[in-house]
Amino acid sequence: MTEQGQKRVAFIAHCLLNQNAKVEGGAKRPGMWEPVIDLLRERGYTIRQMPCPELAFGGARRFWGVREQFDTPLYRRHCRRLAKLVAAVIEQHAGAGDDVVLIGVDSSPTMGVDFTPSAPHWGGQPNIAEDDSTLVRGDGIFVEELKAELAERGLPEPRSTGIRHWFADYDPDEELRRLEALLR
Repeated sequence: MTEQGQKRVAFIAHCLLNQNAKVEGGAKRPGMWEPVIDLLRERGYTIRQMPCPELAFGGARRFWGVREQFDTPLYRRHCRRLAKLVAAVIEQHAGAGDDVVLIGVDSSPTMGVDFTPSAPHWGGQPNIAEDDSTLVRGDGIFVEELKAELAERGLPEPRSTGIRHWFADYDPDEELRRLEALLR
């Protein structure tokens, strides 16, 4: 708890609590991503799991993709519907003066916060010999829609970062420093 009964609340990507929500073969752990969850618990954060838009839209047997494949009017409407639900809960916490943070996944076309995968030439299922996508600066589709929904409600964007466990040069120490700075 913070001052005067205020809470610390972390809104986190679904797959950080359940790695099995990722595309098949995408889980790095059999369950949760412990480094994030353990740090949030140590710091006294209440954890709010955001829905996985990709799982809800494409199911468990979906294939992986890049931002350009998900950036369609239909998928954006789907993400906005889910963002309205998350924004309503964030609004309750913001109204109570709670400290709210958002933790996404910086290799996701949907839940990326600082980076999202891009390959403008990809179309359809990625039956490619080698992944030639790149990580570009920017938000994923859901994170964009959530920020837009928060703005429409007159709410500030929570402090945020993305977990980078899928980066080729993943550095757990750098990530821990970034998370600790976010959680102040």
